[in-house]
Amino acid sequence: MQEIKRTDVIFQFGPNNPPIATVRPGETVSVETDDCFRSQIRSEKDLVTQIDFSEVNPATGPIAVKGAEPGDVLVVDIRRIELGSTGFMVAIPGEGAFGERLQESVTRVIPVKDGRFWFGDELSFPVHPMIGVIGVSPGDREVPCGEIGDHGGNLDAKVIRPGARVYFHVRQEGAMFALGDAHAGMGDGESLICGVEIPARVELTLDLIKHPSIVPPRPVVDVDGLFVTIGLGPTLDEAASCALNDMMDLIHWKTGRALDEISMLISAVGDLKVCQIVDPQKTARVEMPKSVLPEPSLPVLP
Repeated sequence: MQEIKRTDVIFQFGPNNPPIATVRPGETVSVETDDCFRSQIRSEKDLVTQIDFSEVNPATGPIAVKGAEPGDVLVVDIRRIELGSTGFMVAIPGEGAFGERLQESVTRVIPVKDGRFWFGDELSFPVHPMIGVIGVSPGDREVPCGEIGDHGGNLDAKVIRPGARVYFHVRQEGAMFALGDAHAGMGDGESLICGVEIPARVELTLDLIKHPSIVPPRPVVDVDGLFVTIGLGPTLDEAASCALNDMMDLIHWKTGRALDEISMLISAVGDLKVCQIVDPQKTARVEMPKSVLPEPSLPVLP
């Protein structure tokens, strides 16, 4: 298994990043990721207002996939996320949902041990490892890793966790895949502006669907009996509408059902959830049970 270190990172997804590794379709690799602060915060004395923001949200990569061409679908199976032993959270006046109520910058060290993350000695919660930044090259432009687009990016979707299969529309030869920004835990909304930010080692398999019958415009996730569309927009309403319409299109492509019937299904058994509300582009997702598909035991695409 190739082991890819966190020493080689990008700060923007784009067409001009040379690959740091190349894999064959179906190959499993181990990828180290740095925390979202690029290890610039090491103690509670280190404040986020003092760090170099040009190095925030690094993504390890890009990793080229042999044979990937525009119009293909990249399939990413997240097999395992091993977390570091120390996470961090920060609060910043003027930022996030609570920014107007916060008076000073604060950093908190969050130890991770025994499968839990700890707020002091008394209060702890089970870890729920997830990947915040994940995507492929947009092909025609550069997008900072802290931002979001149809290619992926800073999605901050809790469903991108061990056991998930994520599909991406390939827009550049090689796909040029990268990921980072792991969390030991993060609530839907990421309302403060961060989860429990932590370095990690991610084991994943990269594969291709050549000449697919369905090419999703944005990332689609298959996890735990659900399939999930992730929408984006400058407002939460627009992000929700994007995710809902992507779900309608996906079910229509897979089943041929009429749109009015699909809208009923989504309203009856679909869950609309917030991913994050703190970036300029918001993200929302729609989760549907795979039982609505003709062959729910099979992968969502195709």
